[in-house]
Amino acid sequence: MKFLKKIFAPKEVKAALGVLDELNYECNSHAFPLVREQVELAILEQPEKFVSVLKSQSRTPREKVYSMIENVAGDYLESGSFDFFIYRGFLNPCGKELLKVYNHIIDRMEKDGCISKEEAQKQKSNIQDRIKEVG
Repeated sequence: MKFLKKIFAPKEVKAALGVLDELNYECNSHAFPLVREQVELAILEQPEKFVSVLKSQSRTPREKVYSMIENVAGDYLESGSFDFFIYRGFLNPCGKELLKVYNHIIDRMEKDGCISKEEAQKQKSNIQDRIKEVG
């Protein structure tokens, strides 16, 4: 079923899936598939809604995918789950990989002009603060 959804998807959805493939290669992290699965599912479950959001927010598929990955990775890192933490404020190896994915996406957003350098630093600082508080 997922295969058919990909074949008949709108061009914006296909572009977004291409961005996910590209980032999977770039990140080279065993934590990226965890994030990718959530983002891909959200896109493929409601492709028309995805396209509609792109148009209403005047965003490219790349910008939206960056934002979605940042949100999913951030949510996992702020969850305090033992899947990502050894104990309060200390990430386990999977959590560290997830943080690398998060930081990579923030860096890409800055590089591509989606956010300013100051906003990128603020977001990295905020996630570090949240990691210290949870776990």
